[in-house]
Amino acid sequence: MDAFSGMKTSAYVVRPMRVTELLDELVRADKGKLALDNYVKSYYGNHHPMLWVSYLGVDSRADSLIACLAEVEHSGLSPRMFRRNELENDIKRLRTLDLDSADNDINHVAARLEYNLTRAFVRYCTVQHYGFLNPANVLNRLCVKDSDSLHVVYHRVFDVPFSRPGEDFFQQALGKISNDSVAPFLREVQPMGELYHRLCDRLDDPTLTREQRLTTLCNLERCRWRLKEHPEQYKKRVVVNIPAFRLYATDGDSTLTMRVGCGAVKTKTPLLTSKIMRMDVNPQWIVPKSIAKGIVYSTGYLHRNHMFISDRKRGRLDASQASYAKIMSGEQHIVQEGGPGNSLGRIIFRFENNFSVFLHHTNSPGFFERDSRAVSHGCVRIQQPLDFAIFLLNDKDDDLIDRIRYSMEADINHSQHEEGKPAEHINRDRLIRQVSVEPEVPLFITYFTLYPDQYGQLQEYRDVYGYDKAIIKHLTPYI
Repeated sequence: MDAFSGMKTSAYVVRPMRVTELLDELVRADKGKLALDNYVKSYYGNHHPMLWVSYLGVDSRADSLIACLAEVEHSGLSPRMFRRNELENDIKRLRTLDLDSADNDINHVAARLEYNLTRAFVRYCTVQHYGFLNPANVLNRLCVKDSDSLHVVYHRVFDVPFSRPGEDFFQQALGKISNDSVAPFLREVQPMGELYHRLCDRLDDPTLTREQRLTTLCNLERCRWRLKEHPEQYKKRVVVNIPAFRLYATDGDSTLTMRVGCGAVKTKTPLLTSKIMRMDVNPQWIVPKSIAKGIVYSTGYLHRNHMFISDRKRGRLDASQASYAKIMSGEQHIVQEGGPGNSLGRIIFRFENNFSVFLHHTNSPGFFERDSRAVSHGCVRIQQPLDFAIFLLNDKDDDLIDRIRYSMEADINHSQHEEGKPAEHINRDRLIRQVSVEPEVPLFITYFTLYPDQYGQLQEYRDVYGYDKAIIKHLTPYI
């Protein structure tokens, strides 16, 4: 700034007090709706030191940011949200001294550049590193569970640990400007993962319809969410993608994939991250109240399906002793014996979660022939349970695998298969009830409407739960 003043041309004289006044005006005029904009307003509203503009004008740090902003369309961002054109024009004005006495005098240009460079830098770094949305706030306020005149209770459908930007991140970002580390930081904040880059490339396709473009933008946003754990962190992992109704069990370069069934629209399978810790063979099924209340007095049905009553005080009771009132109060439960015909199938894969959902087999394998398989009460039904069990084993012990297979095939409930004919002899020494998964295998239940299929080809899937629609609503102002 001293260099400009020394030229003794009034148009080039920077007045620090005037620049401060103009920065205050910019703060008051900024109607940005992103929460992160408040941090930029607070910084300049409290008259902190300028970060970009000095007596030398603006240096290569600004060029690094402008070069990054020149590519934002490739990642689905709008240049308008960064005031890119205004930044480019003001940098040119300052460097060529193309100034006038109106809103483009040197004080206005210096103030605009300072404010808009910081605003664009913070917006870009925050959005690329964390995404636009808080997914828990958006997705966990979609499905009403109960409501009255004062309160609304929602079903929780998103339970994935993730990070959001805070004071420490904004201080770090501004520190990178002061320390001349803008270019490295712009690289550090980029989303990770192959899927993100494939989706960016998809946006370059000029034949995309508006709907296809919006779907791509939704999935790019999901890739930006800063999850505490990510599938690519693990050599061995299991991913269930709900819109694809498919499970991907990966161990290094090999992947076992199969069809799955997921929760119905009213009983959605939650999005979560956990670790599969054990498998139970021939599990019992505790019938949910929503089903139990309709069959509580159907004694014949309960007997045919090997169901009994578990009473909190009296223990196991015959089905004929069921009480509707006690079922609804939780004093009794209807329980189905493990074995053939059990609704959970012959094996269940357990992992810690807040919803009492699991991966399990089914007694209706024909279900997997359907295209739309959103029918369960929240659990995930898997098509190839034995193959999946073998995948989870760290030590592929042949005898253990044979015992699991034998236990899944043995007719452990019936004393007779057909009237008058003896039941097949069961070697109970070969039966196995439970197998620990050691080490535990990471599990990711996700929701991507654009995702690679079993052949690695990017496919578009139906937005079965309507999550894309909710995300688009929040993204619209910025795309």
